[in-house]
Amino acid sequence: SAVATDNSGNVYVTGQSDSINGTDFTTIKYNSSGVMQWVRRYDGPVNGQDDAKSIKIDGSGNIYVSGNSEGTDFTTDFATVKYNSSGVFQWAARYNGPAGDNEYLGNMVIDSLGNVYITGASYGDNVTLSDIATLKYNSSGVQQWVMRYDSGNEDFLPLVKVSSAGNVYVTGTSYNDTTDQNYVTIKYNSAGVQQWIRTYNGIADGDDSPVALDVDALENVYVTGNINASVSSDFATIKYNSAGTQQWVSFYNDSSDY
Repeated sequence: SAVATDNSGNVYVTGQSDSINGTDFTTIKYNSSGVMQWVRRYDGPVNGQDDAKSIKIDGSGNIYVSGNSEGTDFTTDFATVKYNSSGVFQWAARYNGPAGDNEYLGNMVIDSLGNVYITGASYGDNVTLSDIATLKYNSSGVQQWVMRYDSGNEDFLPLVKVSSAGNVYVTGTSYNDTTDQNYVTIKYNSAGVQQWIRTYNGIADGDDSPVALDVDALENVYVTGNINASVSSDFATIKYNSAGTQQWVSFYNDSSDY
C-alpha cells in the first residue's frame, strides 16, 4: 500500500498480509542493497482484518504506520503503530468514532517533532453520513486532539498536510443537496483550533472531488482534483493563501480528464 525511505537509503514498505485469523498490518525494512532487515506485523484486538495504508519515517528513523483495523465492536477503526529504527514496537493508538461505526483512513503525516496527524472518514452523530475526522498524536502516541467536520451531509475522502509552522490543512469531498460533491478545505492551528473552511463548487454543479493537497513555505495551499464540467471531467487546481483567500483556479480540459 505504501513505501518510504530514510536518510540512509533504507526502504520501508507496508500493506496487509494474510494471517491465521484475518489480515495484519505488515511492515518490512530493506537496506539500500535490498536485503531484508526485519518484518513486523500488527494484529488488532480481535484478530480480524487489519490493512495498513500509510507509512512515514521521522528524522530519527522511527517508523509510523497507519491504516484501518477491526476493533472490539467488529467495525473498522483508525490504527496507528510506531516502531523504532530496529523494528521494536513502541506503541499503538486507535480511534473509534462517536457512532461506534466504521472509520476509513485517508492519509497520515508527521512533523519534525514526531507528532502524528491522521485524517479519514468517520461516522458521528448521524450514523448514516460520514464526517471528516482529523487527529493529532504526540510522539509518545498520546492523543492531543480530534477535530471533526460535519457539513450535515456526507463528508469523505480527506487528505492532511502539516506546515513547518505546525498548521494542519485538510481537504476532502463534501456533499451538497444542490451542487452535489464539492471540494472542502480546512485549516487548523497546531492546537486543533479551526482557522477557516473553504468550499469549491465546480462549473457545472456536478461531482467535484479533490485528490491531492500541498502547502508551500509561505503557507499557500494548493488543492487539485476532478470536477464535473457538464460534458466531461476536467482537472481543477486551486491556490489559497494562508488566510484562506482564493488566489486563483486553473482548469485543464482535454476530453475527459481524471
